[in-house]
Amino acid sequence: ADLERLRRVAAEEARLRFGDGPAAADFLPYEAWFDALAPAYVAWLQATEAEGWAVQAGELDLRAPAPEPGLRLEGRLDRVDARLGAGGPQRRVLDYKLRSKSALQAQVRAPFEDTQLAFYAALLGAAEGLPAGGIEAGYLALDGRDGVAWVPHAEVAESAAALLEGLAADLGRLRAGAVLPALGEGAACEHCAARGLCRRDFWEPGA
Repeated sequence: ADLERLRRVAAEEARLRFGDGPAAADFLPYEAWFDALAPAYVAWLQATEAEGWAVQAGELDLRAPAPEPGLRLEGRLDRVDARLGAGGPQRRVLDYKLRSKSALQAQVRAPFEDTQLAFYAALLGAAEGLPAGGIEAGYLALDGRDGVAWVPHAEVAESAAALLEGLAADLGRLRAGAVLPALGEGAACEHCAARGLCRRDFWEPGA
């Protein structure tokens, strides 16, 4: 029943977004991929609900003040789950990724380099007043080869604290007039809303 409902909702959403024109035809490969992935996702969802987790919010826009004066955290979280009446973390941040489980596992093995989940955990904690250990975070790998897999960020509380400390330190240096190095790297720059800080658009070609 869950699977059939998911497929009906997905079909209706696709119809509303793409209609019956050329865009609908362009979407067909993705529709076929989703139809194959849906059973694995429903199986994962039912297993995680059996552990006590339930969806709290999706596409959640949050703003919250950071510990450093004058600094505000903003972001959109793919999904937040809640777990009531159980020990351990009571909130969980999920970020959907169309990447393989192995690639994401390699990414979280460097926890202080994986800033996305650390930032989301810091933002959710600040917005809801949650303790550092009250939040889990991880990627939900949605890959045609591996199906659906949960890839946790095991050190997200420590990473979130380090991220906030680093932001405060960098902001303090900016206020003091420091010239910060440009750190943008390739594809990540295309999704960054703060390109003015690193002056990415003004670098010399080949620099």
